[in-house]
Parts: sequence; structure tokens; C-alpha cells
Amino acid sequence: MGWQDIDLTKVNPNAEIFPEGSYTFEVVPGAKFSDRDPGRVDVSAAVVNDGEFTGRRVFFSYPDPESINSKGNKNDWAPKALKRLEASLGVDAMAGEGPVTYLNRAAGSRFTGTIVHTKATEEYPNPRANLQLFTVKPAA
Repeated sequence: MGWQDIDLTKVNPNAEIFPEGSYTFEVVPGAKFSDRDPGRVDVSAAVVNDGEFTGRRVFFSYPDPESINSKGNKNDWAPKALKRLEASLGVDAMAGEGPVTYLNRAAGSRFTGTIVHTKATEEYPNPRANLQLFTVKPAA
């Protein structure tokens, strides 16, 4: 099927999100510091061995630990969440290694985690699938 076979009037622009639940993921190369929010680390992982969802990606991030969240608190939870991912992957970070370098070196490693859906808001009218960063565990 090529572009000549696509009728854009019949294309649904809303991506289908995968169901809530626990999945096995593989860290994908390409972790980086965010272009829009300096200090935030952007990461992606792909679902592995889960039927029709195999290969689907989930995007998640760890905010700058010094940044302030919407409740006025520091995001000091971020290093703890990343440490949980490190333990789940079974690949130890090296002394002095930054999070982006570590995550790219650990790419290909697997972990399990839980996906939940966000509620629709005015800013984001469609629910999104979010990886709960504190639910990560080693892949079986």
C-alpha cells in the first residue's frame, strides 16, 4: 500500500494505546537529554514477547532532580527511580557515568513494568499510556 491508496479523510489521528497492565520491555538506544526541558532525560523502551504489542514503544523520562514539579517540590525522586531501573536491568552504572551514557550502554537490557493510562485533560484530550517508574522489576 502506498500513499496513493491512503484516504486521509478516513485516517484516525489518535494512536491506539495499549492496555493497562504489566509488560516486558527492552531499553532502546537513543536516550538523551531533552531538547525542550534541559536536565530531563528522555528514554524509550519497546515491548518484547507480548503478541500484537511486541515492538510497540513507550516513552518515559526522568526530570532534572533539581527542578520543581507542579506541586512545588523538588524532583528528588528521579535518581531513586533511575536506580530502580538500573537494578532491574542488571547492568551496573560505572562511577562518574551520567544517566544518558548509562542508559545507552544498557540498551538491549530488559525489565518489566506497569502501564497505566492518564485521564484526559483539557491540555491532553486523549488518554496516554504511562510507564510507572517505581514498578520496574527484572524481566523474568
